[in-house]
Amino acid sequence: MASHIVGYPRMGPKRELKFALESFWDGKSSAEDLQKVAADLRSSIWKQMANAGIKYIPSNTFSYYDQVLDTTAMLGAVPTRYGWTGGEIGFDTYFSMARGNASLPAMEMTKWFDTNYHFIVPELGPDTKFSYSSHKAVSEYKEAKALGINTVPVLIGPVSYLLLSKPAKGVEKSFALLSLLGKVLAVYKEVIAELKTAGASWIQFDEPTLVMDLDSHQLQAFTEAYSELESSFSGLNVLIETYFADVPAKAYKTIIALKGICGFGFDLVRGTKTLDLIKSEGFPSGKFLFAGVVDGRNIWANDLASSLSTLASLESVVGKDKLVVSTSCSLMHTAVDLVNETKLDDEIKSWLAFAAQKIVEVNALAKALAGHKDQAFFQSNAAAQASRKSSPRVTNQEVQKAAAGLKGSDHRRATNVSARLDAQQKKLNLPVLPTTTIGSFPQTMDVRRVRREYKAKKISEEEYVNAMKEEISKVVKLQEELDIDVLVHGEPERNDMVEYFGEQLSGFAFTVNGWVQSYGSRCVKPPIIFGDVSRPKAMTVFWSSMAQSMTSRPMKGMLTGPVTILNWSFVRNDQPRYETCYQIALAIKTEVEDLEAAGIQVSNSTYSNHITSN
Repeated sequence: MASHIVGYPRMGPKRELKFALESFWDGKSSAEDLQKVAADLRSSIWKQMANAGIKYIPSNTFSYYDQVLDTTAMLGAVPTRYGWTGGEIGFDTYFSMARGNASLPAMEMTKWFDTNYHFIVPELGPDTKFSYSSHKAVSEYKEAKALGINTVPVLIGPVSYLLLSKPAKGVEKSFALLSLLGKVLAVYKEVIAELKTAGASWIQFDEPTLVMDLDSHQLQAFTEAYSELESSFSGLNVLIETYFADVPAKAYKTIIALKGICGFGFDLVRGTKTLDLIKSEGFPSGKFLFAGVVDGRNIWANDLASSLSTLASLESVVGKDKLVVSTSCSLMHTAVDLVNETKLDDEIKSWLAFAAQKIVEVNALAKALAGHKDQAFFQSNAAAQASRKSSPRVTNQEVQKAAAGLKGSDHRRATNVSARLDAQQKKLNLPVLPTTTIGSFPQTMDVRRVRREYKAKKISEEEYVNAMKEEISKVVKLQEELDIDVLVHGEPERNDMVEYFGEQLSGFAFTVNGWVQSYGSRCVKPPIIFGDVSRPKAMTVFWSSMAQSMTSRPMKGMLTGPVTILNWSFVRNDQPRYETCYQIALAIKTEVEDLEAAGIQVSNSTYSNHITSN
């Protein structure tokens, strides 16, 4: 039984790529230095997968910034403003598109589906000229081959690339991006031919837009694209990979009918209906099913017994020799390696699996299906699953009772907007168009230093409070000088707008090196919600009350909203997400009530929906 990994984190277990990139951008190191760090990371990842027994190891999932930008470079689709005149695209042009430069803005960045990763949006138009301008996919395949590792080169599929693009500036918004399909495919044919010559036996095309609600014209584009590429696939095995959600029935029928395709990959963690489709609609005879049963978007250890049962049920549909165990999506959306977590206690650690551990899980499932089950590994996994279910740290009956007791009326305000505005105006006497800010002010190096020293217990609590008080006083004074109507305290005491609250709520755990790429070199370290969430004590009242005492103007309480806290955390998977969200909302509600009792204003607009990153 074979095993497969869709993709792997690029930053490195200790964010090695982040620091190498930022050193290069700051002019402190050379391009060769950056390339050496990147090559070492790639080599380490490939060897790690090979040593774990993974058969289908991906290449070209590494990126200096973003995989969609890599595709834009491959296609030579550089916006004219960057002055690129042809040839192999180098770091100057590549990073100018990603980050801008002294005279030009970067290309637009937006969220990669519903993840917290962001990609660089291609800018295309009828005059866009496509040419094979980055040989990265072939170079990295050869690089792995030189190490004795035969990989599966991964390309963003041509249709998804176009569907994720936008019309360039000056191009009509109604421009049909799919009209460029023929021009794009010409470059893909060159890439495929070069990969084939280099010795590739498999190529993976990521077509994640197949999980979207596509119309018939868009679905037809997949049929046309892969029919056009069919002759190029001669002598190759081709995998179409989807992820992040269920594949709708029409899309499923379209994908399994594509010509020249040997295998299809599906997310069977978030795509439970896709599993039903495979069983009810059938699966094409002689084709490979890459079954994504190991979650690539969360950090929980796989329930191996449950996954094995799912895989066994698929064997009768696709055949034992055509079933490949895989991850639900790229592992780039999870933390890198649990071995680097020195501060998580053993119990919680036993419940988790980061990217390195998920590779082992995939291979263990493949071996078990092949009749070589590692009994000790499965027994250890079962014990951890049982421990998590029974741990008193996970369950808080009072919290569960409160969440279960919510009624429909609890989700609506008791008074209408006009009544609330009248009450607010009587109390605050604000002008017709009052001014305020979102909340956080820039944090100086001194503020960060004081926080670090307090955390390391190098200064006393009194010294810390006095330093924060001085900073808050500066912020209040500045706002008064600018004649701001509703003030904020600037949040100098906060590290990260989600982590700050998570540290004060029960049911949260925190990692030391659980970094996940957000975009470019920017990484976030999501909290882990492992149990029922409650607020043991007030979180922000002390600081907001201190700030209010410094001014006669209204001071606004700043709270990160429950949906943001949920979406920027690794969320427990043993209950519906909405239940966890309700628990967070109830915890925040008690904070709101305490702020209001202290005379601090809280409004919906102050429930922040952004996050800082590192």
